[in-house]
Amino acid sequence: MATVSVGVRLPDKLHDKLLAYIERTGESKSETIVNALASYLNATDAMSLRARLAEVERRLAVLETQDKVSEC
Repeated sequence: MATVSVGVRLPDKLHDKLLAYIERTGESKSETIVNALASYLNATDAMSLRARLAEVERRLAVLETQDKVSEC
């Protein structure tokens, strides 16, 4: 996939949250920003495989919870 370099300016507090997130997840800044932007723009095809898998796992957990509620 071809990529383009884009520079952005972030408020200090947002940058601090970004740094905390990448420390916690091990993702790179670029991967985190691309995934966040792709999610915001509903362009999941541009998300990393890790992010797509996390989204599938999140949706599966919701479905499993709904299934358990409907069994009661």
